[in-house]
This record gives sequence, C-alpha cells and structure tokens, in this order.
Amino acid sequence: MNNNNISPELLRRYLEGQCTPEEAFQVDEWYASLSEETGNGAAFDQPRHLGKVQHEIRRLSSDERSADAVPTMPLQRPAVGRPVLQRLLRYAVAAMILLAVGIGVYNFLSQNKSVFKAGSNTLVIVNKTRQVRKHTFPDGSEAWLNPGTRITYAKEDFKADSREVSLEGEAFFEVTHDASRPFFVHGESVKVKVLGTSFNVRANKGEAEYEVSVVTGKVSVTADKGREVMLLPHQQAVFKVASGELVSETVPDVAEKAPLWQPVSLTFSDARLGEVVQRLEEKFDVKIRLANPNLENCRVKATFDQNRLSEILEMTMQIVDANYVMQNDEIVIRGEGCAASE
Repeated sequence: MNNNNISPELLRRYLEGQCTPEEAFQVDEWYASLSEETGNGAAFDQPRHLGKVQHEIRRLSSDERSADAVPTMPLQRPAVGRPVLQRLLRYAVAAMILLAVGIGVYNFLSQNKSVFKAGSNTLVIVNKTRQVRKHTFPDGSEAWLNPGTRITYAKEDFKADSREVSLEGEAFFEVTHDASRPFFVHGESVKVKVLGTSFNVRANKGEAEYEVSVVTGKVSVTADKGREVMLLPHQQAVFKVASGELVSETVPDVAEKAPLWQPVSLTFSDARLGEVVQRLEEKFDVKIRLANPNLENCRVKATFDQNRLSEILEMTMQIVDANYVMQNDEIVIRGEGCAASE
C-alpha cells in the first residue's frame, strides 16, 4: 500500500475509534507495510526505552498529550475499541507528522506489534508479543489473540457469501451479525460456524484437546469426521484429537473460562497500583506480578466502563508509565515505579 494514502487526519480518527471498519482495515494494512519496510531494529520493549520514546512523543506532539493520562489526572472513561494498536500508533502519528523521532520509533513498533503479512490474496496475522492483541476484520468483527496465536484469511472472503478464518492457537471472537454471510473459524481438526456471536476457540497445535466455548449467540462446531454439535451460551464443545470424539457440555461459568475477554466496570479513586493489581487478580482470576516494588507506590485514579483486562492494563500502564508482558500464565508489570508518599 502507498503510505501517502494514509493521512494524519485518518490516523487521528483511528486513534479516537471513529473510523469505519473499511478505514480501520486500511490503517492496519498501512501499518503492516510500514513494519515490513523498517525491519527488526533495536529492541525498544524495555521499560527505560519505552519511557524515553513516550516522553519524546509527548513533547513533540501536543495534540496527543491528552490521550496519555498522567498519575495526577482522573481518567473518567478510557477509550475502548482499539486500545493496543491505538497506543502504538501514537508513535506513528507523531513520526509521520514531525519526522523527528527517527527510525527508533518504527523499530519499537515492529518489536511490539503483532506480525502482519499480506500476500496477493491472503493475510497472516501472528501475535509474536507477550500480550493479548486485538485484530479487526474488514467486516468489523474482532478477535483477541493470545501470545503465539496465528490467524489467516483472504480479504476476498469477506466480500463473498461467507467469511473464512483459519486459526492456530487461542483467540476470542466477537462476530458482526450478518445472516447472509456466515463466519467460519477453521482449526486443525474442527470448524466453527457462526452468524453473529462471541465465543472462544482454543486450538493449539499438538494439544490433546481443542475447545470451543460460547458466551453469546449460537455456534455450530464440526469435526473432521463429520459430527456436528450446536452450542448455546454457557456451553462448550471438546474435540479429543486421539479418538476423534466431539462432545458438548454445559459450563455454567463459561464466561469465567476466558477471564481476559470479559468486560467489567471498575473505579479506582487514587488507589495504589498494588491495590489495583489485587482487584484485577480477584476480578479476572489471573496472576499479576510487579517486577519492581516501587511500582506499588504509583497512584491510579480512573473509571473503567465495560473494559476488558487488556484494555484496563493498557490504560493503567499509561497512567503509571510502565508496560506489561505475559509470561506463561502470569502478567508481569515492569517500570521504574514511584516514590513512596507520606
């Protein structure tokens, strides 16, 4: 794609969540070409490097300062929709407009964004980071990808009479309803068909079982041998690779099976980051560790209205000037921290 087709105004609307699905897809493709052209430079994922880049961008682009909340300012309603890529694209906006930060910003983007490759017809998205990453499809459907997850699809499929996606790994999908164009997710040995719903698919290569869990809507799951099961909310299908058996079962707490994906509402009134971490651990049933004890002293004043864990973490990291990574089943927060208050 010609980078000249992407205007600063389009990027700003993208950051504010005001793009149409087609415009958002255009920005995604532009970002893909940008990442491929700049290659893999020096790593900027260490907290001290991230802090320097953030400081420089904030200094250069006054229009973006309001989006990067500071610890002393209340955050009444965090932006939803595209928080991860929005945060990263602030660097691209400033670099595109001011051309002052240099190749280091692009190297940072390349290191932290999911790998996105475009062939003549097929798009391949691989989350090579250690954080959950969101991808928006051309029709507005969304997928949250676990680290190491890969999805593949052809752009033409989203203009035809069906929408086809291949998955390797684990992802949570929210599918835009379209009765005339069913949405298919293909795993190694299973196929999921939906019209418009939210569900989680775990299809990690080499595992003994694949799982499909439904949060809302209705889902059809078909195994290689032709057996099909229909799933409603609070149900899941389990495919046993060795035997080829496909079974369905009711799971009353299916929403809790994928805590990273569930939107919640939380308010923190000048709370220490340590208290925020404790609330998030209890709410999402996840382990969070502060790599630096001084992080516990940082203050968070924010209201989150129906946000997912990944969104809450992204906004909180901006407040305390830190970053986070996923290590196995643990979330690790890294940063310089804050001085203890009296």
